[in-house]
Amino acid sequence: MKFYWNFVLFIALMILITFSNVISISDSNYITIELFKRESKKSISPEKRRALMAKKYYKLFKRDSVIPLVNEVNADLSYYGQITIGGQNFTVDFDTGSFDLWVPEIQCNSSQCGALNRFDPSKSPTFVPSRNSNFSASYGAGVTISGYRGHDTVIFGGISVINQTVGLAIVDGFSSLYEEDGILGLSIPIDNTNPGIMQSIKTQKLLNQTLIGFHLGRYKLNATDKSYMNLGGIDSNAYVGNIVYNNLVSQSQYSGTWTITLGDAQVDGVSIGGVNSPALIDTGTPFILGNSTQVSKILAMIPGSSFNNGTWWIPCGTTNVVSLVFNNISYQISPTELIITNNAIFPLNVSTCASAIQQSMFNGWVVGAAFLSNVYSVFDFDNSKIGFAETKAVLN
Repeated sequence: MKFYWNFVLFIALMILITFSNVISISDSNYITIELFKRESKKSISPEKRRALMAKKYYKLFKRDSVIPLVNEVNADLSYYGQITIGGQNFTVDFDTGSFDLWVPEIQCNSSQCGALNRFDPSKSPTFVPSRNSNFSASYGAGVTISGYRGHDTVIFGGISVINQTVGLAIVDGFSSLYEEDGILGLSIPIDNTNPGIMQSIKTQKLLNQTLIGFHLGRYKLNATDKSYMNLGGIDSNAYVGNIVYNNLVSQSQYSGTWTITLGDAQVDGVSIGGVNSPALIDTGTPFILGNSTQVSKILAMIPGSSFNNGTWWIPCGTTNVVSLVFNNISYQISPTELIITNNAIFPLNVSTCASAIQQSMFNGWVVGAAFLSNVYSVFDFDNSKIGFAETKAVLN
C-alpha cells in the first residue's frame, strides 16, 4: 500500500536468514500487465499523513507509528494497473504488503468516492454475496474502509479467476487520497478461508508458475521506460545478469509477509557495518524505511545531509550511491531515485530535498518502490522466494 508520517516516514519489520541460489529463468508464457504511476488528488495535511501507514503493519508490530507519502505522477514512487470484476473495470494498486482485494461499491457516497469507478452488483451476472459479509480495513488517521464481501469473476492480466473474494467498500476514506480505485493485495495467505487472488490462481491451475515479476519504470531517468508486472513468468528483457533468490524469513513469526533478510547497506561501496535485519519487500510503499541507527549511518555518509523536523534531507544534486545488500549481492539505488522533489509534500529548503530513505520506529525495514525501481523483482508464490536482478530500461 503506501503510507508515511510527519514529514518522515514509516515503519519496518522482521528477521533472519536468507538462503538462495543464482538462477536464470525465462518463461515466454507470461502475461504482461502495464502499470501506471499514481497521482495525488489533493494535498494532505502532515497530521493526516503521519498515521496513514500505522495500521498496515499493526498485526506485526502491535503498535502505531507513521504514514504514507502521496506521490505525484512520474515521481517513480507508486504504480497501479487495471483489473475487471464482474465485467466492470477498475484501477488498483498491486500491493505485496497487503492481502485484501477491494474496490468501492456503488453505494459509496460521492463525497468520498468522487469520480472513482464503483462496483455495481446488479450489473454483474457472476456476483455472489458472501456468507461472512462484513469487510473493513483501517489505514490510520481515521482513514477507514468498510462494507461487505462478495465473490465474483476477476479478470487479472487476461485470465479469469472465478469465485474470487472481493471487498466492496461503502465507506471509503482511502479514495480521497489516491487516484486508483482500490487495492489488490499480493501478500501470502495465513489460511485458506479467504484466499488471495494468487492463491486462487494456483488452486484453479490458471498458470504454470504462480509468480509475479515487477519492472517499475524510472521516468526520472528515462521518460520512455515502461512500467509493468509479469504474471506467471519472467521477462528476460527487463534485467541484466542473473536473478538471485532470497528465501523468506520465518513464517511462524512473520506469517503472510514477503520478508527477507537485508544483510547490509553501503554508500559509494562502503559498508555501514552490517544490517542483518528482516525487511518487508513492499511494492505498495514508496520509500525505504529502516532502523533509525542504521539509517542515520547511511545518511551521515552523504555530504550535506541533515535531520530536521523528523525528516532526513540530502542535497538535491547528490551523486552518492546507496546500495542495499541481499544474499551478498549489492544492488545500487540511483541518486535520482534517492531524491524526493515533491514540494507539496516535502517543501524544499533551498538546495535540499527529502531523502527516499527515512527512519522508522522499529528495528526492521520496509523496502518499497524507491529501491524496487532499481531492480527487476520476482515474487515466487510456489517456492516462497523473492528474486532480484539489476533492472534495465524497457522502452516504449
